[in-house]
Amino acid sequence: MTNTPTIADLERRITALEQTRDELREEIREAHGVLKDLRHEIRTARDLVPLLTDEAFAAEVTKQVGQLEAATKQAQDAAVQRILKSFDELHATLLGEDRASRRKGRTPIPEALRAYVAAHGAPGQAP
Repeated sequence: MTNTPTIADLERRITALEQTRDELREEIREAHGVLKDLRHEIRTARDLVPLLTDEAFAAEVTKQVGQLEAATKQAQDAAVQRILKSFDELHATLLGEDRASRRKGRTPIPEALRAYVAAHGAPGQAP
């Protein structure tokens, strides 16, 4: 008995990878939307600053804009790190280097594909 995955196993893995890709795309869209909104708020706050004559109020606005920028950068960095981690996991899975699959004794995708091609020939070729 070999650890060669079946076509159904490969299809499930591909479906899972596609779902991960879609989730990553959604997270990226959300991060872009949040970033756009935050930039708009920063721009609005900065547009208001010259209209203010009270220096204390201007200082408070500047301080809050700085805090908003710091929070925005932190949120953006966290989102980027999550996305990069997901891509690293996807990369490892595709190359058969993910530890979870190896611990479970699953055949890495590249090896499974090579075994399939060796057994059935490449798609489009006569066996």
